[in-house]
This record gives sequence, C-alpha cells and structure tokens, in this order.
Amino acid sequence: MLSRIVAPVALAVSALVGGCYAPQPTELYGSEDLPKEHWYELSEGDSRVKALPVALRNALTKQRQDIAAELANSGATSDESKKKIADLDESCNTAYVVSFDRIASNPTPDMNGQLESWDRRRENDSMVYNQNLRALADEWSRIWLMERPGGTPYDTVNTTGRF
Repeated sequence: MLSRIVAPVALAVSALVGGCYAPQPTELYGSEDLPKEHWYELSEGDSRVKALPVALRNALTKQRQDIAAELANSGATSDESKKKIADLDESCNTAYVVSFDRIASNPTPDMNGQLESWDRRRENDSMVYNQNLRALADEWSRIWLMERPGGTPYDTVNTTGRF
C-alpha cells in the first residue's frame, strides 16, 4: 500500500526537481538548406554549390565523373567510393554553413539572447534546480515538524546548519 503512494510521489518530485533539460543541439544551423542526399547529385548551377569554395566545386565535379564511371563499369559504388562521398559531403556541409553567402542571409541563427550560450543556460538551470532542492528540503522539514526542537526540558543544538 505504501509503495503505491511513494513511487508516484517520488517520480513527481524527481520530474519537478530534475526539470526537462534539453541537451545542446548537434545538428548544424541551417540544416534545412543542406542537400538531403549527396552534394555531387546537385547541379553545378545550384546556388548552394556556387556558395562553396572553388576547390570544393572542383572536387564535386571530379566526384561526379568518378561515380558516373564507376556506375557504368560495375553498376554499384564501392565501399572506398562511399567513404570518399561521405568525406566530401561533410567538407561541403561545413564549408556551406560558414560561407559568406549563408552567414549574410541570416547572421544570427537560433540566437537565444545577446550573450546567452548553451553552457550559460545549463549553468542557469543548475542554479534554479539547486534552489528548488534547498526549498524542497526546507518544506520537507516543515511538513514533518522537524524545523524546531521537540518539547524536551534540555537545551538542544541544531547541527545541520539549515536553520
């Protein structure tokens, strides 16, 4: 009977105290503009390809030719080619996200505040949770009537440091 009451209360208290912390996003800003598949599949006239540095555009052209030749010969891409495609896609994603054209189109993507970073938000959340836990400990003492000494005729000393 007691476990039926204690378990939901403990769950509610942990949710209240723990909050709903969301970790720092791992997706790149502007990911909706990145290609869904591979960069070599985009045409050379695509605005995203034009925003890349010349060296990456040349690498994409070479990769298009290599993939076309490999598909014509064997009908499938090799594991080595798949690794090269993934590496070039990653390089193109990084170059596109930090390109001047991309930054000029939205200089403050997902900005939460002028100086607020994810680390600062996490620190602020930790301080709030800490204050909530302290308040919860004080309330718990008041609920169980532990905030003052029981009626003994002798002097008592509070050693917890909370009151």
